[in-house]
Amino acid sequence: MITPVITIARNAFKESIRQPVFFIMLLLAAFIQLLNTWIVGFTMGLNNVPGEVTGDDRLLLDVSMGGVFLLGIMLAAFIATAAISREIENKTVLTVVSKPVGRPSVILGKFFGISAAMFVAVGIMIAFLLLGIRHGVLTTAADDPNYPLITLTMLAIFGSIAVGALGNYMYGWSFGQSASLIMLPAIWIVYFMTLFIDEDWTMMSPVENVKPQIMLACTCLAMALFVMTALATAISTRLGQVLTISICTGVFLIGLLSNHWFGRDIYENQRIGQVGLTQSPLNLDLYDFYRDEVWDLGAKRNNMELEEFTESNIDPRGYVSLRELLAMDSSELDEDNAFNEIMLRNPGSMMRITLAGPPKEDLKIGDSFYYGSSPSGVGLVTPTFEPYTSDKAPEKDVRPEPALVITEIDDNRIVIQQIGKEILPLSRPPLAGDSIFLTPTVIHSGPLVIWSIVPNMQSFWLLDAVTQNQPIPGSHVMLVFFYSLCQIVVFLSLAVLLFEGRDVG
Repeated sequence: MITPVITIARNAFKESIRQPVFFIMLLLAAFIQLLNTWIVGFTMGLNNVPGEVTGDDRLLLDVSMGGVFLLGIMLAAFIATAAISREIENKTVLTVVSKPVGRPSVILGKFFGISAAMFVAVGIMIAFLLLGIRHGVLTTAADDPNYPLITLTMLAIFGSIAVGALGNYMYGWSFGQSASLIMLPAIWIVYFMTLFIDEDWTMMSPVENVKPQIMLACTCLAMALFVMTALATAISTRLGQVLTISICTGVFLIGLLSNHWFGRDIYENQRIGQVGLTQSPLNLDLYDFYRDEVWDLGAKRNNMELEEFTESNIDPRGYVSLRELLAMDSSELDEDNAFNEIMLRNPGSMMRITLAGPPKEDLKIGDSFYYGSSPSGVGLVTPTFEPYTSDKAPEKDVRPEPALVITEIDDNRIVIQQIGKEILPLSRPPLAGDSIFLTPTVIHSGPLVIWSIVPNMQSFWLLDAVTQNQPIPGSHVMLVFFYSLCQIVVFLSLAVLLFEGRDVG
């Protein structure tokens, strides 16, 4: 089975990459990215805030990622129908299925070939996106373009076109195939070169130009496009190009609204308030335990030497978020009693919380305290525990089972405490902006099944995390990869079922 799949995949790759629309889409992506750096401006965003993109560059990243998404979906639909639907209509697929080659092998081979072509296209489009971010937005007429970046990029694009045209003229190479395959490594070489070259053609450190969070977001975006490729492959076994593009676009739009239409009914919980301010009884906070890391990041994000930044009396806390601190390695602090007290990981650990407004329900001492970043109760930090029902005032070691309960109430100020001889495992303490609940979240299976079947495009869209300077956990990227793999398997299974009953004679 492996040999036919590889042969079919190789032929599908050649057919896909030789489609005229393939290279046209790549040039269109480059042209759109060029326009974005000129027209995306006037967002009134601040530039002196932490993050990989600030000011107008946030909107630049938004528009650029959206452009890659839409162009990728259209390209996947175009080449899938050319590789499958058109062959069925022209009866050319009959020469394959008439041989001892199973129809599942045909579908797998076509998908792998189309995916390889999509890998080339998405790789080039993402390189264009990163080059656009490296250049930045020209907000005013006084801003000078980055001529080294523009020169090298144009050299890569027109050089690929020239080599492709020359190879076509002299050796009969496919122009689109040759130009695309040459452009993929060429444009990435240019991107890495621009990390070392300043606007004045002087050498610089590449560290400040590397955008790892944007690359992670683009990786998840690429996974979404491979899912849409599998969907286009399944649809192409029965329908033509126009309907395939229409259905893929419809699924894409439904996937964007999936959280609103289906996701909102999955989780049931009532938010009673929001954390406005937290304070430990020890009068310490997490910044006190990461002093060196905070000063280093603050200096880096101000483009200053550490000694210069230290002497400038700038508060580095404004450049490093608490969530960034929580993502740092804390293994050396696990034995620190004060650190565990702030993290609410000791028996009897306490935290004073000022609510952002009056609670929606009357609170009483002994109420359970659940919290998390989502207002719908998704992914609560507090694990489920047995509620405290005793008439006695809750205190440390009041019962064997662990719990996190309210022990003091004063208007909009409360005190929460770990009670029980065991410890309730918490990944982090409450942070400003967290939502507060009195009960664990209930999950409804019906909406969850529908929400799971429809490709959820929001799972792949990590733009907000980048623009809001929230670190993207590696665990989330792995979950997105696993989710993509499951969706691809489902759509390929559907493609096999649809193709098995298709008359190709």
